[in-house]
Amino acid sequence: MEPFKEPPAIEWKKVDGLWINQSNLLEAQKVVNILKKQITERPNQSVGIITFNVNQQENILDEIDRLIEDDKEFAVLYNQMQTRDLDQRIFVKNIENVQGDERDLIIFSVGYARVENGRVYNRLELLSHLGGENRLNVAVSRAKEKIIVVSSIEPNELDVTNAKNRGPKLLKSYLEYAKSTSENNREMVDRILKEIQDGSHTVVSSQSLHFDSGFEVQVYDMLVDLGYEVHTQVGMSGYKIDLAVVDPSDSTKYLLGIECDGAMYHSSPSAKERDVYRQRFLESWGWKIERIWSRNWWENRSSEIERIEYVIKDLVKKQKVTQMIK
Repeated sequence: MEPFKEPPAIEWKKVDGLWINQSNLLEAQKVVNILKKQITERPNQSVGIITFNVNQQENILDEIDRLIEDDKEFAVLYNQMQTRDLDQRIFVKNIENVQGDERDLIIFSVGYARVENGRVYNRLELLSHLGGENRLNVAVSRAKEKIIVVSSIEPNELDVTNAKNRGPKLLKSYLEYAKSTSENNREMVDRILKEIQDGSHTVVSSQSLHFDSGFEVQVYDMLVDLGYEVHTQVGMSGYKIDLAVVDPSDSTKYLLGIECDGAMYHSSPSAKERDVYRQRFLESWGWKIERIWSRNWWENRSSEIERIEYVIKDLVKKQKVTQMIK
């Protein structure tokens, strides 16, 4: 998704819901109203709804059932959507079980809000656990064309200063990013992405090797023979990068991500489409990605590895120039 276009690829919708019984009724009603408008005006687009806890998921499902009973037009449109192929039907899921699902439009219900005494409690549940950032990363990458974020709090109301794990901090960053994109605030978006990039490119000190194919093993071996440190299956949760080259000038950061695409990729249009969005997502989080096609590799692996090495050296050179300018 291109963040700066008209209308924005991410829209921020603020409501004044309350956090009661670990859910937010007013926000659920707003999400269902958006769903109704969407399937009425753009019935050809697929829609998914994602929440940050199970109670809010059930809340939204209940509101959909109520609207089906009260609004015959909505009932017809909704039921028509649910007769489509599985990957085109409307879904309502929470971040724990959304992996693998993609839709043209994703509607997020943040859910968290002020309680009746006016305070915002940062009980972020799954996101607060070790690895919670993985679930968030998967969730925010489910949209093919557009995201609508429905929230009852402003990003600055989330106090994540004492969070032990990265999930809550990334949620706050994502909410800041979503609101800034919706407002077309390029300066803020660039700042947020840089902060996230600095954290997401940190090299894991100890790392075992995992390969999906012999093709990846060969690319890995040739890069290592050239003197580069390379890690496997690195990255953003559901979006793992096949090979990640450690920056030769800064061993704490990754310089380049390499994707090794095999024969199945060439024969599957849906796989190609998924990878386009996958690469855009990774690049939006600061990764530089290069692809090696298996067909090209088998025909002339020397040429392919030379191309990759040129990219690595060029990135190192550009970094040095940037540092000199600073």
